[in-house]
Parts: sequence; structure tokens; C-alpha cells
Amino acid sequence: MTGHERGSYFRPDIEGLRAVAIGAVLLYHAGVPGADGGFVGVDVFFVISGFLITGLLVREWSARAGVDLVVFYARRFRRLLPAALLAIVVTTAASWLVLSELRFPAVAGDAAAAALYVSNIRFAANAVDYLGSEVAPSPLLHFWSLGVEEQFYLFWPLIIVVALRLMAVRGLGYVIGAVVIVSFWLALLWTDLAAPWAFFSLPTRAWQLGTGALIAIGILRLPVRAPPVMAALAVWLGLGLIAAAVVLIGPATPYPGVAACSRSAAPRW
Repeated sequence: MTGHERGSYFRPDIEGLRAVAIGAVLLYHAGVPGADGGFVGVDVFFVISGFLITGLLVREWSARAGVDLVVFYARRFRRLLPAALLAIVVTTAASWLVLSELRFPAVAGDAAAAALYVSNIRFAANAVDYLGSEVAPSPLLHFWSLGVEEQFYLFWPLIIVVALRLMAVRGLGYVIGAVVIVSFWLALLWTDLAAPWAFFSLPTRAWQLGTGALIAIGILRLPVRAPPVMAALAVWLGLGLIAAAVVLIGPATPYPGVAACSRSAAPRW
């Protein structure tokens, strides 16, 4: 978030959920026994992103009867681009020093794709297996999820603005719901037919971002007047589902497919 966004809408519960997601991913990459499904932390991040960005856009629309897309895109680039470029440059330089001459050109291509936020498309086109362990992964493989998010940031505001102009906030849920249904259907279909595209592409991950968007506009969320005990149960149920995914999902699990469904059941936000 920018400073203005953080000051106005800082959510400690969201920060806690981010910590859970980061912890799951770190456990997976560290090879901790029993955490073979820790990569699902990325799915949690997608839901969070859909929730935050959609909430931001709807609040701005409600306050100003419009969304300044130039300012929106500028904020996203200021927030992500400097740190991303630094990581890409340092990683590429280190790869040039330590990798063989045969392997470095591929890493350089990955770096260019990462800088343009299309590394997920490159990895899908090259049929990269994110969960495969027999081949050394690209040192920039983790940029695939940033590519998905940046592509989402590019297209989602346009969809939201058009939908709000045509249907107002009341009809927004139908548009988001349609995106979620189509995207989830593609995820199920491509998991069997084109697994790399199912894993890396925005069309098959948009349903997770859309799930967060539905929560942001009041759908898939407990009523405000729900008893505190119900809210607490929802929190623990969501965390329990994330923990179960970390333990039960592994490299042999067809993913994202049906196994990703539990990622949409997140704590009450």
C-alpha cells in the first residue's frame, strides 16, 4: 500500500494473514517435512490482493463517482517496480558470476520477462514445472506470481470501472461472479490439458483474486452483526483449511484444479 492507503485502511488482520502466507511459502522452499503444500501461500496472497484492490477501487468510486486510473497505475508501479528491478538486477548479476555460459542466457531471458511482468507467461510457454524437483529452477521463478498480480492490476480496474458505470455497485457482484466461474472452469479444464498454463496464467488464477473481490463488496463474508463466536469460528476454520492444504497438498497433487478450492475459504476480513 501507499502511505495514504495504509494510513486510512491499515488492516492488522490482513497483515497477519500475509504473515501466514509468507510462512507457508518459506516452509515449502526450505523443504521442511510436512509442508509440501506450502506453495498455497501464493493463493492466499491472490485472494488478499483481490480483496484490497477491489475495496480500494469501490471506495474511490463511492467517494468521487469515478476512479483516477492514472493515479491508480502510478501507485502500483511506485510500490512494486523499484524493489522488483533491484532484485532482478542483483539476481541476474549473481547468475552471470556463478552459472555456466550455457545456462545464463535462459536466466537473462527470465530477467527480461520478469522486468516486463510477463514471466508467468514465459514459464507457462516453456512448460516449467513449479513443483518439479529434478531440474534446478530459475532463480527468478518466484516472479511468476508478481506477473499474475501486475496483469490483474492492469485489467481489473478497467473491468470494475465499466461495470460500475453500467450497473452501479449493486450489479458489480454479478460481473465478479461471472469472472470467478469462468476462471475456475478454466483452471479445472487446463489442469488436465495444459498444466503449466493452469498454474501460471492469469485466466486460471483470476477466480482466486475474484474471490477476494467478492469478499470486498460484501459477498462471501459474514454479516456485520454476526455473533462474535461465529466470527471467531470462521477465522479458525480459514486458518485450519490453509494449514490442511500445507500438509495434505504436494507435488503429486493436480494443481490448481479442485485442490485449490480450500484457498477461497479464508478468515473473515
